[in-house]
Amino acid sequence: MNYLPLLTSLLAALTALAGCEKNTVGPEASLPPATATGAETLGFVLDGAAWTPAGQRCGIYGCADNRVEASSHLSGRRRFLLLTAARTDGRRNESFVLQIDSLAGPGVYRATAGGPGATGAEAGTKLYYTDSRRGMQYQSRPGTATITVTAVDTVRNLVAGTFEGKLSSLGADESAVQISAGRFDVFYNR
Repeated sequence: MNYLPLLTSLLAALTALAGCEKNTVGPEASLPPATATGAETLGFVLDGAAWTPAGQRCGIYGCADNRVEASSHLSGRRRFLLLTAARTDGRRNESFVLQIDSLAGPGVYRATAGGPGATGAEAGTKLYYTDSRRGMQYQSRPGTATITVTAVDTVRNLVAGTFEGKLSSLGADESAVQISAGRFDVFYNR
């Protein structure tokens, strides 16, 4: 019996399987590095997919690239920090907000805000994400998100850190999204 065709087929199959590589690059590889240099970056993994600001917003004064925006102000002895970013294209219209209501320096800040609202609707520390194309809004609840500030420089107006958390739907459904591997490195009030 001639085993050559069988052996050739088996050898070809083993060669093909040996050439397969598992994709070990996760969504974090698409995120900006976690730095503290004023790189003007923000990114995170949202339900397993990388998210960074992208696209443009257009209005009556023209179009501008979406990028992370940061502002901070003092109210009494408390420093507020607000980061916003958007991701838009033909299929997406998404926004992200990170808010800290009492930034005292490097450290861990846990979500405290419980009411709905993207910005300024209530004091508190929170993460907020909206997908306007799908009509969905999500926000962290008290204790469900953590923001770790790794650098604050009030002379250069720089703040950097990481964040993660579970954001619950603000709608009637009980869905949620998971944010992980979040990082930001920005100058504020520019």
